[in-house]
Amino acid sequence: MNPEKMSPPIPASFCGGLPWSRLRDCVRHGALGAAVILGGLLSSTPLSGQSDGSPRWAYAALPSSTGGSIISAASVAPDGTVYFGLEIGAVGTTNARGKIIALTKDGVQKWAYDTPDWVDSTPVVGPDGTVYFGCWDSRLYALRPDGTLRWSFRASGQVSASPALGDNGEIYFGSGNGNFYALNPDGSQKWVFPALYWIDAAPAVGPDGTIYFGSLDNSFYALNPDGSLRWIYATGGDIVSAPAIAGDGTVYFGSRDQKLHALAPDGVAKWTFAVTDTIEASPVLAEDGSVIFATTGGRVFCVSPEGTEKWRYPTATQPPLSSLYSSPAVRSDGSIVLGSSDNALLALRKDGTLLWRAALGDWADAPVCVATDGSIYIGALDKKLYAFNGTQPAPATEWPQFGRNPRRTAKQIIGQTNGTTGRLANLSVRATAGPGADTLIVGFVTRGTGSRTLLLRGIGPTLANFGVGGILTNPQLTLLSGGAILESNDDWEKQANPLRVATIAAQVGAFPLASQAADAALVTTLSPDTYTVHVSAPSAPGIALVEAYDAGGAGEARLVNVSTRTLVRSGGGPLIAGFVVSDNSLTLMIRGIGPTLAAFGVPAVLANPSLRIYRGAELIAENNDWSNSGAAKLFADANAQVGAFALSPGSLDAALLLTLPPGAYTAQIAGLNDSSGNALIELYELR
Repeated sequence: MNPEKMSPPIPASFCGGLPWSRLRDCVRHGALGAAVILGGLLSSTPLSGQSDGSPRWAYAALPSSTGGSIISAASVAPDGTVYFGLEIGAVGTTNARGKIIALTKDGVQKWAYDTPDWVDSTPVVGPDGTVYFGCWDSRLYALRPDGTLRWSFRASGQVSASPALGDNGEIYFGSGNGNFYALNPDGSQKWVFPALYWIDAAPAVGPDGTIYFGSLDNSFYALNPDGSLRWIYATGGDIVSAPAIAGDGTVYFGSRDQKLHALAPDGVAKWTFAVTDTIEASPVLAEDGSVIFATTGGRVFCVSPEGTEKWRYPTATQPPLSSLYSSPAVRSDGSIVLGSSDNALLALRKDGTLLWRAALGDWADAPVCVATDGSIYIGALDKKLYAFNGTQPAPATEWPQFGRNPRRTAKQIIGQTNGTTGRLANLSVRATAGPGADTLIVGFVTRGTGSRTLLLRGIGPTLANFGVGGILTNPQLTLLSGGAILESNDDWEKQANPLRVATIAAQVGAFPLASQAADAALVTTLSPDTYTVHVSAPSAPGIALVEAYDAGGAGEARLVNVSTRTLVRSGGGPLIAGFVVSDNSLTLMIRGIGPTLAAFGVPAVLANPSLRIYRGAELIAENNDWSNSGAAKLFADANAQVGAFALSPGSLDAALLLTLPPGAYTAQIAGLNDSSGNALIELYELR
C-alpha cells in the first residue's frame, strides 16, 4: 500500500499508512537500553470468585490486652507484600514501642522490625523494594525487602508523617520540630528546609519535582527540588492533610480551617470549598478530576475541578456519620472505599450512594489501600489489619488514593513539565509480520540539528532463544523516507560491516543476534526527518520484533516521535510498544487512537481503546477516555506543539501526558471488554 496514494490523506504520524498486522503477547524491557522479550501480560488480575467487600482475613498485630493501635496506612509492593506500622503502649512512656510488619497477601507474617517508639508513618516502597518509614524516635528508617536495616537517619524531631519519593531516589519527609528533609538514596542528608512548626502531613511531589506539604504553622509550602522555597500559602488553620496533585498541576489539600483548598502550580488560590467541620483526611481524585474528601463532621464530599459540590454522603437531609479521619480510595469503576469511626469500611458508588458496608472491630482512622488485584486493606484501633476482597482494582489515574499508588510513593507522573532534557533511547514493537499486507510498519521522527546514528533491527529467528513460538523465520528490513527506500537488509551478517552492527548492539545494551541467523539489522546515520521501518517476509507470517536504538550522534538530533498502527484482536493481547527514556526525565504525550481513525478512512476501528503504561510489571498510569481526564484541557496545546492531529471532544480515544524519569517502559492498548479493531499508538516528545 502506497501511503502517498491513500485517500483521504493520512497524517505522517500514521507511520506512512500502515497495512493491517497483528500485535500480541508482550514486550517487556529489562535493564536500561536492553529489550528483554518475555511472554505474558503485565497487568494484574483482579480477584475473582469472591463477592466485593467480603472479609478475607484480619491480622491481629497485638493481643487485645496490650495497648496500641494502627494509625499507619497499609502499603502494597508489586509482589503483593503488605506493610504497615504499629503503635504499642502509650507515647512518651517506658512501654512505648513500635513495629513495622510485613505480611503476605494471605495475611501470614513475613517479618517484623521493632522500633523504640510508635510508627504512625505509612511505609513507602521504593522501586528496588526498600521500605521507608518514619518513627516517633525522630528517625527515618530504610529496610531491605527482607526486613533488615539498610540505614536510619536521625532528624531533629518526631517523624510521624509518611515520606515521599523523588525521581532519583530522594526521600522527602517532615519532622516534629518543623524541619523538612531531603535525603539521598544512601540515607545522607541532601538538604533541610525550616518550616515554623510541626509537620504532621505527608508531602507530595509534582511532575516537575516540586515538593508540596502542609504544616501545623497554618502554612502550605512548595519547595524547589534543590530545597529552596518556591512559594508559601497561608491558611486559617493547621494542615494535617496530605496534598493530591492533578494532571493539570492543581494542588488540593484540606485544613482545620474547614476548607478544601485548590491552588494553581504557582501558589495562587483557584478556589476554596467551605465545610462546617475540619478536614484531616487527605483528598483523592476521581478519573474526571473530581475531588473526594471526608470531614470530621462525618460526611464525604465530591467536588468538581471547578469547586462546585457534586454530591455528599450522607446527604444534607440525613444524619452524619461519626467523625471521619480515613482518607478514601477511588477504584477503577469510580466507586469509593473508606474507613469510618462507625467501626465499618464503607463503599460508595461513583454517584455517592452507599454500595456496601463491611464491619470492623473498631474505629478506622488510617487511609484505606486498594491493591492492583482489588484487595482492600485497612488498619483499625483494635490493632488488627483487615483485608477484604475487591472486584475493582486500583486505577493508575491522577491521584486515586493516599500516596497515589499502592506503594504510596506520592509522586505524580501525570502532567506536562516544560524543559525536560531526557531523550528516547530505544523503541520497540513486537507483532505478527509477513508478506504483502502483513508488512509491519513502524514510523519514527527525528528532530534537532546534526545527525543521529540508529541501530535498526527486524528480529525473528533469535526470538526463539527467548521461548517465543511462531516466529517470522526470515524477516526483511527496509528503511524508507516518504516513498523512497534508503537502506535494506535481509540477513544481518550479509552486509558490508556486520561487526559494526554487533559492536553497536553491545554498546546500547541490545541482546546479541545469533550467528548465521536470518534476523535483519542495519546501522544508519540519519538527518532530522520522518522515516518508516518495514519488516516483511517472502513467505508465511510470524512473530517479529522491530527495534530502533539511539546510538549517538552529532549536534542535538534525537528521536521525538514513534507510531505504529495495527489490528488489536479480541483474545489476542494488547498492542504493545516499548520505549526507554535515558539521561534525564522526559515529558511524553502517549495516545491510543481508535475512533478518530475513522475520519481518515480507516475501517473497523477499535471503538473504545484503553491505554496503560507500565514500568516493568507495575502499572503506573492509565486512561480510558482522554476527554474524561482531569488534564484533558492540556491536550489541545500539546497536540499543537507536536503537530499531532486533534482528537474530537468526547471521543473515546485514550491519551496521557506523562513526565517520566529514566527507565524502560511499555505502552499497551487494548479494547474495552476485550473488543477488537484497528488502533494507532503514538509517542511524542514534549519539551
